[in-house]
Amino acid sequence: MNHCLIQAVINSAPQMRYTKENQTPIAEMIVNFKGLRSEDPVRQLKILGWGNIAQEMIDELKEGQHIIIEGRLKMNSVTRKDGTKEKQPELTASKIHQIAPVEVIKSDQIENSESADKRENTKNSSWDSSPLVPEVDEIPF
Repeated sequence: MNHCLIQAVINSAPQMRYTKENQTPIAEMIVNFKGLRSEDPVRQLKILGWGNIAQEMIDELKEGQHIIIEGRLKMNSVTRKDGTKEKQPELTASKIHQIAPVEVIKSDQIENSESADKRENTKNSSWDSSPLVPEVDEIPF
């Protein structure tokens, strides 16, 4: 089964086009994603969305946004201007999840923890650090 999950940043806003036969919407965009190792270069990947996914891409996604894309990966063979062949990856999206960048998440966590500290100080309550599930050594079967 071919199923990929990639975290990326949108490099170019989605563009819409339609099939000739039945006018099915197709959205296309380019995303950037990091390699597995820190020394790996940032790579680009073409993303396609068909039908409802295409419309969601146009309506909800913009350049610079952080997303997670699920879909099928395929390799296209493209002829360059100099006549040589090149393989280019393309991902057909089945789901796209919007996420906040790490900087936004960290600043939200700081704000939330500061407001939680204020609430706790006004209540003068103590934090219960006992485990939610009791530790039991017995196997239940």
